[in-house]
Amino acid sequence: MPRNIKCRRVCREPENRIFSPENGCADYITLSVEELEAIRLCDMENLEQDSAAERMGVSRGTFQRILYAARKKSAAALCGGKGIKIEGGNYELAKGFCECRKQCKKCTFKGDNDHE
Repeated sequence: MPRNIKCRRVCREPENRIFSPENGCADYITLSVEELEAIRLCDMENLEQDSAAERMGVSRGTFQRILYAARKKSAAALCGGKGIKIEGGNYELAKGFCECRKQCKKCTFKGDNDHE
């Protein structure tokens, strides 16, 4: 019997959910919200995988699988001229500060002077 899938923690919902190439497209690749969060944490926020996994509330191995899947899908879309849709997944929104202080550029919880 498979294990229950643990919800992955994300800072916020993505503002844009559909991206398409300049020439238009008929084919889309779907990224889950947690895959986008994994790319954001490692590639945009420059976090190590251990720290990013902790932020998302998953093991490092799980985080690495999510990240590699997201990168593979993104590369396939960019190289193949396909669009990207961001939808679905097994995630929950953060219920408080992500404790990232000045690192996180997308955190929903702006307002604390130390945080901005």
